[in-house]
Amino acid sequence: MPLSLLRRAWLRVAFLWAVVWLGFYGLLRPAWPLSDRWLALSSAVLSYGLWVLWRNLPANHRPGETALLPALGPGNHLSLVRGLCIGLLAGFLFGPWPPGALAWVIVLLYTVTDVADFLDGYVARRAGHVTDLGGVLDMEYDGLGTLVVILLAVSFGQLPVWYLALGLARYLFVFGLWQRRRLGRPIHDLPPSAHRRVFAGAQMGYLSVVLWPILPRPMAVIAGSLFAAATGLGFLRDWLVASGALDPVSSGYRHTQTALYRLFGVWLPPFWRLALVVALASVLSAGWPLPPQAWRELAAGWSLPAPVAVAGLVTLVAVIAAPLVGLGILPRLLSVVLAVPIGFDIATRGLQWDNGLALVATVFIQLFGPGRFALWPVEERYMFRRLGGR
Repeated sequence: MPLSLLRRAWLRVAFLWAVVWLGFYGLLRPAWPLSDRWLALSSAVLSYGLWVLWRNLPANHRPGETALLPALGPGNHLSLVRGLCIGLLAGFLFGPWPPGALAWVIVLLYTVTDVADFLDGYVARRAGHVTDLGGVLDMEYDGLGTLVVILLAVSFGQLPVWYLALGLARYLFVFGLWQRRRLGRPIHDLPPSAHRRVFAGAQMGYLSVVLWPILPRPMAVIAGSLFAAATGLGFLRDWLVASGALDPVSSGYRHTQTALYRLFGVWLPPFWRLALVVALASVLSAGWPLPPQAWRELAAGWSLPAPVAVAGLVTLVAVIAAPLVGLGILPRLLSVVLAVPIGFDIATRGLQWDNGLALVATVFIQLFGPGRFALWPVEERYMFRRLGGR
């Protein structure tokens, strides 16, 4: 009986997705000459998303239990919003960057995907409706969403072709595990890792902005390469553990892990904070008098209201936030905010040593935190726990 109710719920989801899909196509057709190709590509990805849901309906039970829950639950519905948006995004694959407002529709779709991903687990926990199905949907849509947005960024020219390896990493990992099972080889459980989630969250946050039409390509490539390196090394470590090449309880592994943490998470970050302050001081000096004339012209070129005020606000962000990060006050949050003036400078002066160094420093602070001698790194207490969890 519960499975029958879940199948009816699946039919309602499929109907709703079809209505949204066809409605989106109706709006897109007069505005996009490649709308028929969009229809075909999006239908394939949406069908895959619905197949994942149908195939895993018998997993709609709480972890450790076998009794099926008769309703999908609010958390799974949020995950399905992600699946729908990913399917709509996939229709733009292998084509040119859409012009004008349509480019921002792509940004909006992936932003909705990110917000739903951030909230679905929290909503499920609050509703007491955490299920194995939710875990499957989360992993499947994580991998699919990452692959789709990377394919889009590569086809739009924002990222180099090699970046596709990161989009395929999860699928290669899963295929490798399947191959080991098929050959009868052991598969070892992965130890819990808070940094795995932090790196994945940073990567997803980066992918949320890589499709912004105003993002300079050098900025996208540099930041993306650093985020990809962190995520890729994490996948490599997990594979070595899962295949048994690394033993996470051995003393050698623990000593190496502790040494790397102390280097990248404790001692190097203060130098990155200092480098950020020096680099942004150079950036502002190059644009004197403030706000830089080139920043005003950039804001005017984007048809922003009050371009002088916008350039002044961006300058004020750099003047205030850089010293605060240097002191270790809200360093992760403010390093994200500082991406705005850094992006303005790269877009106007091109890639220079100072704005490039500032960009690299912000990425490392976002990944590894502020390290030693930080006055108020209040975000750290929230970085390593789930929303709504301990």
